[in-house]
Amino acid sequence: MNRNYERLAWTVLLISFTLCVILVVGVPLAIQWYVRYSYAGQIVSLDVQDGNLLVTCPGTDVPIGIVNRQEDVCQGRDNIQILAGPTDQGLLTIRPRNTLTSTLAAVQIYRGSRITLQQATTPRFPDLSAEPDRVTIQMNSGRIRVTIPPSLARVMVFQINTPQALVQLSDGSVSVEVSQQETQIIVREGKALVGAQAAKSSVELLPAQRVVVANGSGVSSVFTAERNLLAGYTDFREPTGAIWKVYTLSPQIEGESRGQVDNVTVEGRQAVDFSRVGQGFAETGIKQDINRDIRDFRSLQLRVWLRVLQQDVPLCGTAGTECPVMVRLDYVDENGEARFWQQGFYYLPDPSSVNPEFCNTCNPRNIHVRVVNGQWYPFESPNLIPVLNIVGPAPVVLKSVSIYASGHTYQSQVAEIELTGQE
Repeated sequence: MNRNYERLAWTVLLISFTLCVILVVGVPLAIQWYVRYSYAGQIVSLDVQDGNLLVTCPGTDVPIGIVNRQEDVCQGRDNIQILAGPTDQGLLTIRPRNTLTSTLAAVQIYRGSRITLQQATTPRFPDLSAEPDRVTIQMNSGRIRVTIPPSLARVMVFQINTPQALVQLSDGSVSVEVSQQETQIIVREGKALVGAQAAKSSVELLPAQRVVVANGSGVSSVFTAERNLLAGYTDFREPTGAIWKVYTLSPQIEGESRGQVDNVTVEGRQAVDFSRVGQGFAETGIKQDINRDIRDFRSLQLRVWLRVLQQDVPLCGTAGTECPVMVRLDYVDENGEARFWQQGFYYLPDPSSVNPEFCNTCNPRNIHVRVVNGQWYPFESPNLIPVLNIVGPAPVVLKSVSIYASGHTYQSQVAEIELTGQE
């Protein structure tokens, strides 16, 4: 019996010692693991730019139609489904909860896209964890463009999963287009790692590079993406005055403001701000000379990211030329004649229906695009080469690109502009 009691005592002692060691070692390790790897949700906001977007929150099968701005969509939970119809598009913005003014990532959702935001998280204890911010998107169809600002406070790991490919980036700008047959990835700034779902192949893409991943195959060879014909960065991180020349037209009423152009930081991105207060007409803008032969180009496409904050002339004035944002391309056709193409943007309608919806003196007469006051709007032109060929002799030399605000009182901003061409 003594031996049994002794064995029992030793057993209890060893178990107690083991539990003590486990607690002494395990509890700090568990706390350390929790502090390092515990994540919390970020703020996810959604701006509807055209039509409406259908959002399905986790835990429900009923989609909700969103027609304007929605802050903190689904309270930052995982697996948010977003569907854009054939006439819908919007901007998904991810921001940290502790700093509402900064942007971690922006996802432009184009027409006909279906995505699931699987996670948008940050370490719960950011000062004590070296883990990165994480965003993961499952993309089933359509096209998105992801933009991550440079020099974020924390490392970002942004992952896009498609039926054919896996895309990972930490900064820059990447466009992803998904169809039933393939995924196409274009890097515009920064770099991205692209892998194939069906094969062990991957490639690192650099700016102005493109790959295609088809069903059941590996990553294709790297292709050259369309070239940006504009000098400098697309996001105006360089001050105006060097590459982009500032100009103003003399105001209609002598002594009134000519307007001003400022470089500003808006929601973590650089932008050019055009502003003026006045009673008579004036024009404020920036211009970049290009002087490039485009006679062998088969495509020419303009992309602009803009917003209108203030406007007092309804629509774009009596001649359709006083828009708070206008983008103009000047070129020379094969007959040596100077011509131009331009597109206007506004938010203030004309209740009297007197002002035209297009520029009276332009050819072609593009219908001005109405945007939502204060919200960013991404514009993509069609391929301009066939458009310009229809309205006159073929374009030969692209002379310059101008962005300007026109009217009486206005304020507008442009955050990105890109003019891509392919021979």
